[in-house]
Amino acid sequence: MKFIERGLIGLAALGILLSAPRVARAGGYDTPMLYTARHMGMGGTAIGYAKDPSAMFHKPAGLGHIERGEVLGDFSLLVGGIHASPGALQVGKDVDSETTIAPFFLVGGAYRLHPMLTLGVGVFPIASAGATYKYGTGSYQNSTELFFLETTPAIAFNPSPNLRFGLGYRVTYVSLSRYQGDPASGLVPVLDFEMSGWNFTGLRAGVQWTALPWLEFGAVFRNMVNTKVTNSHGIALATEYTDISTHFKLPAKLGIGSRADFDRFRVPASLAVDFEYAFNSQNKGDSLEGTPAPGSGGATSVSNIFEWKNSQTWRVGVEYRILHDHAAHLARVPLRAGYVYDTQVGNATYPTAFGTPPGPTQVFTLGTGYNGGAWQANVAYAYRFGSGAVTNPANDACAFCSYAGKDDYRIHLNGIYVDASYKF
Repeated sequence: MKFIERGLIGLAALGILLSAPRVARAGGYDTPMLYTARHMGMGGTAIGYAKDPSAMFHKPAGLGHIERGEVLGDFSLLVGGIHASPGALQVGKDVDSETTIAPFFLVGGAYRLHPMLTLGVGVFPIASAGATYKYGTGSYQNSTELFFLETTPAIAFNPSPNLRFGLGYRVTYVSLSRYQGDPASGLVPVLDFEMSGWNFTGLRAGVQWTALPWLEFGAVFRNMVNTKVTNSHGIALATEYTDISTHFKLPAKLGIGSRADFDRFRVPASLAVDFEYAFNSQNKGDSLEGTPAPGSGGATSVSNIFEWKNSQTWRVGVEYRILHDHAAHLARVPLRAGYVYDTQVGNATYPTAFGTPPGPTQVFTLGTGYNGGAWQANVAYAYRFGSGAVTNPANDACAFCSYAGKDDYRIHLNGIYVDASYKF
């Protein structure tokens, strides 16, 4: 048991080192532009056809496609910023966040134990939020760093050649860091705390059906995980606390998808579509709880309100294949393009300057790669943008909410992706 615990802690430490969560933003906590290069080139579509170890992120039933064994690694680099009004010094004003750079990763492997049974394991950050602002005299800082790291052992069962079922067990690690103040002033900051915690109740289940040799369908569902994060000390609203804690809910999500390949119709191309429905309304808000230090006179809880909306994410992707190797019966180079539409999640009355604005976002993607048969490498690029108006913020009720500015809140984000895999 100690060996398992140490292994999980080591994976979490690796995720913290590689993910730099301070720079990621999401519609809710889910970031709709993560993995992998081969899928992001097609708008992130994958539910209907993922057939490599990244299926543990997209839909574990896809592991049932693996012939013997396969390993895969993906590197996803997100770069961008947010335009918002993060603090009381900025009421009626706006400020751009610091240019931020966030490396994400996915590593995974799978092996077929039996003609009807495949096992796999993967590690990847699954969701995040955060940004860093500097304003006032230039040394005043307001930052949030939140991310979710997931370790997933998974199993796929294919009772027939055209039907696959999959189940993944999700071990989730959540880390939060929050700071607001002027580190050069010597004064007690308004906010200064770090918290973390584990959750062991997550599952992801899916099914994949090859309806025709050229047509596939898939579906996936993950349950909501509610992770308690804690620390023995922290500062909130300039008050020192002990035994602080709060909860973060990564909501349930349902997805369906399909892919059609037109090679048999003498067109070396494919079309894929995905639809995801995230139950973000499960995030009503969770207070920061703690014991005020003796003599501080602080409250035992500080309110944090979300009141998010359920969201829909639509994805579409196309692929055209060139440089055909007829002897190997494959096309060496795919040319990919895609589009993503993500509906509003955030509440304009309880806004945050550290996530997606309270409005829809769009993503455009391009990608290509090289298929070497046993090995494959891919690259992709994505651009995400969106905005939302903040109306009548109720900051008297929500201590951690952001403020109204003179302009809409805006987000822009570039994604660069590289992946490689090997079949053995």
